[in-house]
Amino acid sequence: MKKHYIFLLLAGILFIFAGCGGGGGGGSDAPFEAVITISPESSTIEVDEASLVATYVAQFVIAVKDSTGVPLNDVNLTIFYPWAEPNASVVRFFDGDPNRGGVFKDSPMAVTTDENGAYTLYFEYDAGGGLEYKADIQVISGSVVASATFEVKKVTAEE
Repeated sequence: MKKHYIFLLLAGILFIFAGCGGGGGGGSDAPFEAVITISPESSTIEVDEASLVATYVAQFVIAVKDSTGVPLNDVNLTIFYPWAEPNASVVRFFDGDPNRGGVFKDSPMAVTTDENGAYTLYFEYDAGGGLEYKADIQVISGSVVASATFEVKKVTAEE
């Protein structure tokens, strides 16, 4: 009879630990029927090709909602932009506003949505000096994907 109690006690302890989870408070992936939106859907920055290279800050707001439109908080997001790669670095991701102490992050960048089902992506980008690039910012959560276009385009000043 004692063996049964010990077995039940050990089984109970295992169930308690299994229920604790782990993972340090991270979120979960968006459900299959969720919708990710990125605002703005596209952004084109036109810069005079004769101007010097300068660094600017931009932001995109990413929102995740369920199929009925209810915001989903604590959803894992992976954000990718090809020109934000550590070696391509004309675009640099930040967790928070870089002008207010935001932390630099490599692409791909892993974050979670806030209590309103949103995440504001801040990034610095270089423009001027003839630089020109265009690609999609891609956001992935589980099987749900969204993208928005970001472009820096050189223009010639009218004479």
